Amino acid sequence: MAEQNRKTAEQRLWRMKAEKVVDQYLDYIFCDADGESIAREGRSVMGIYADFHGDPPSGSGFSGFCTLAAKVDRMRLRHATDWMIAARDVMIQVEPDQREAVCIDQVYRGKVKVAIDPFTQERVEIEWNDDRCASLMGISAAALRKRISRGYREVERLLTEQRQQAA
Repeated sequence: MAEQNRKTAEQRLWRMKAEKVVDQYLDYIFCDADGESIAREGRSVMGIYADFHGDPPSGSGFSGFCTLAAKVDRMRLRHATDWMIAARDVMIQVEPDQREAVCIDQVYRGKVKVAIDPFTQERVEIEWNDDRCASLMGISAAALRKRISRGYREVERLLTEQRQQAA
C-alpha cells in the first residue's frame, strides 16, 4: 500500500502561518489603502434592482446617515497596518502565478457562494471547486493544485528565512 504524505505538526503550523500571511496580504489588497475608492463609490442599476426587487427605492431621508458608519469603518483601513505591509513584502517575492493561486485558494476554493436571482427569486449556489477556480486562471485543476502547493511552500520558505534572520 502506498505511503500517504502526512504533514508533521510543525509543517501544519508553518502552513497555517503561510495561510495567515496570504489572508493579511488579501486584507492589504482589499483595504482602501489610498482612500480614493470611497469617494468614487456608486451603485449599479442592476444592484439597485436586485436590492429592491424591481421597485424603485423609496427615500427615507436618512440614507446618507445610514451609509456614513460603513464608510467611516472603511476609512479606518485607509492606512494599511504593519501586519498587512509585512505580508505584502513577503507575497511580492512569490512568483505571480503562485501568488494568484494561493489568493484564489484563500478567497474562493472550497467555498459556496449563495445568491438570490433578482429576476426569478430562486436561490443559486455556486460551488468553488478546483475546476471552477482553475478556470479563473485559465489552467487545469491539476496545474492549480500544483501552483497552490508551490506558492504556500514558497511563503513558508520566506517566513523561515525571516525567522532565521531575526534570530
